[in-house]
Amino acid sequence: MPMKISNAILLLVVCVVCAAFSMQIFAGLDEMMGDQYWTVDTTQGDHGWYAMGLLPHVKKTPKDEAKALNTDADPKNDVVIYAQSGDFAGKSVYGICFGIPLIMYLIWFAFIIGFPDKVDPYLLPRKIFTIAVIIGCSVVANLFLMRIAGDFARDPMSRIANLAGNHASLLFHNAGIWFAILFSALGTHNHSFNEVQAPDSRQWHSQANEKFNWMFCLLGVVTVLEVVLVKNKLALPDAAVDYSVWIIWVVIFMRMYGFSPKYWIKRPTGIAIMVVGTLLTLPVFYMLERLTGTYGAGFASPILAKALGAENQNIGLSLMVSIYLVFWMEFATAIRMNGPLKKAVAKQQ
Repeated sequence: MPMKISNAILLLVVCVVCAAFSMQIFAGLDEMMGDQYWTVDTTQGDHGWYAMGLLPHVKKTPKDEAKALNTDADPKNDVVIYAQSGDFAGKSVYGICFGIPLIMYLIWFAFIIGFPDKVDPYLLPRKIFTIAVIIGCSVVANLFLMRIAGDFARDPMSRIANLAGNHASLLFHNAGIWFAILFSALGTHNHSFNEVQAPDSRQWHSQANEKFNWMFCLLGVVTVLEVVLVKNKLALPDAAVDYSVWIIWVVIFMRMYGFSPKYWIKRPTGIAIMVVGTLLTLPVFYMLERLTGTYGAGFASPILAKALGAENQNIGLSLMVSIYLVFWMEFATAIRMNGPLKKAVAKQQ
């Protein structure tokens, strides 16, 4: 049974508000630095670190001063650069960075808690505890990764918060998605003490060959698409990041809509939500950049044109499209609009 439109709108608004709030926290860290570096203050703690070496004691250092110290002949003067403004929130590519927490909160609210119309009061405390564990694991794992990235950095001007994932917000929110999927697969939010007997699989007819065939077909399509986008400077030069999101889209698409065209044609509503939602999202961020001048869309972007040259103003388009295809596909599933049409169900019966 599809979710009521009012509940679907409520879910979307809650996810957008929470994602905006989360991004604002990272933007606040950027604003605290101003036009200076955050460097590790080695005079405090354990060589500048505390909390088991995960958190740094930081101080502001003018960029010219840090560059002079790290490029002179005396290595004893070197400072460890933790971050500069922009390394946390990623305002220059806000359209891309915003999509990740949007997906994260959708998974948390819709698929773990069951918000807004499938909330089980009995299981709610356990589900809230699961989300608290997800947050804790995401924070600790990423702080550890950032410390490792800093320890292995060889460029004296490397910034730890940038090394670990280009923008720290992407790193933390991606971990929030990953741990949410992990704990959902483990069933920690709704696990029953009484085990359910596994079905008898001896009479099953495997469709593995058909699934693999169509999966590799879709992977082939997105591979060609990514190559074309990179060649036309519509994707990041390092195609691995964009390509990984397209692969994720393929896997989720087959999970949500079936593994072959005979299933896809029966689910036009869900596919339409995915495509139309993405097409409507792109101009929203396009207009946001024009209105603010600081929140970059990731495509047709004056900010990227100024930083990387006019020929690279669209390099975030591939990532934008793939991220929001994933979000709207998940959203269609969350509001239970990804199933087959009633006519298709009736024919099968």
